[in-house]
Amino acid sequence: MTVTMLCSGCIGTIDFYGNTLDPKPVTPFELFDENGEKFNLSMIDSDVIMVGFIHTSCLDGCDDLSMSMNETYNLLSSQEQQRVSLLTITTDPWHDDSNRLYHYKRNNSVEWPHLTVSNINSELEMIESVWASFGTSVEVSANLTDSLARCSIHLMNYTVTHTVHAVLVDVDRDVRVQWLQSEWDSESVAADIRKLSSQ
Repeated sequence: MTVTMLCSGCIGTIDFYGNTLDPKPVTPFELFDENGEKFNLSMIDSDVIMVGFIHTSCLDGCDDLSMSMNETYNLLSSQEQQRVSLLTITTDPWHDDSNRLYHYKRNNSVEWPHLTVSNINSELEMIESVWASFGTSVEVSANLTDSLARCSIHLMNYTVTHTVHAVLVDVDRDVRVQWLQSEWDSESVAADIRKLSSQ
């Protein structure tokens, strides 16, 4: 896939291994990390941000996505790692508070921020706009009967289905490349990160 760039009066071409996205700015947001601290993109000065979407009760690829993101990061050299940041945003803010994300992060042995809202009633529209800006589809359907949430005593009367993917964001904070978990190849994702960080 090909994306055309304009730079200093010349036209260049970058070929990505993942799904090339039309460059569009990420919607500004203020979410809360696994420690309950406010978090926004202005706190990151990396050239590339890899943003993954999961929820803690997900049974279809979310843990795999977290592990894939971690594996990709570890394929980068220490110098390359300094130019990239990782984030995870929940697709189930009704259930995933900061405490649940804290334990999810620990259970999966990953280090980067995991983000949610602090008040679902006042902040749902905002996180929905964040999902949309990353092309993340989130569908909520009612369960016929309540079921226990994964690793929890919490009863769930709904199921969340979403796009299990990560999106690479460039230094201008535009979305550029999508990697579905079902298509993930860590070497290729790492190569795409290198291409973006060298622009």
